[in-house]
Amino acid sequence: MIGSEKNRLAERKFEDTQDLLAIQETLRGDRRAFEGVVRRYTPVLYSLAYRLLGAREEAEEAVQETFLRAFRALPRFRLGRRFHPWLYAIALNYLRTRYRRERRRAALRARPLEEALDVPGAPQTGADPAGEVERAAAERLAQEALEGLPSRYREVFVLRQIEGLAVREVAEILGLPEGTVKSFLHRGRALLIARLADEGVIGPGA
Repeated sequence: MIGSEKNRLAERKFEDTQDLLAIQETLRGDRRAFEGVVRRYTPVLYSLAYRLLGAREEAEEAVQETFLRAFRALPRFRLGRRFHPWLYAIALNYLRTRYRRERRRAALRARPLEEALDVPGAPQTGADPAGEVERAAAERLAQEALEGLPSRYREVFVLRQIEGLAVREVAEILGLPEGTVKSFLHRGRALLIARLADEGVIGPGA
């Protein structure tokens, strides 16, 4: 576990260096450098947008709008900061506005919610068609439970448990103390578990 964490930190440091070089080249007038940033961050931004908006077309539009806003704001970016949290913050600000306006159903399809909660009792994917139907129904209930969370809990849960960001990164993106992030994560997870238990998606006492 420790070795894995060290490797992850080393990868992030390398990515930060790549980002910094690309931003510097972009600010010097080389727009092709920003194309590299777009390629690198499109998958993670699409994942975030799709999970919060729940529609592929809307997620694609949100990613495009995020990069457009980031490019326009790039001259105001402080080179001493990390680019990754800054970009995530731009994406979240846009997604919040869009979500409030359209009230779309939040969907977490890339990773089952039960896995993110780390609780037993979820139907497992397999070759059995009946099992697939059961799992799909359970996932819909899980998505509805996530949608029912207060937005502050939902955002923390998605960034930490689904996107896999560190607590300090979530705190930086949302502008919250790390203790508050941990508290929101704990409360959100507890609410989700209670609601999923009520629906029979997971076992009682999970």
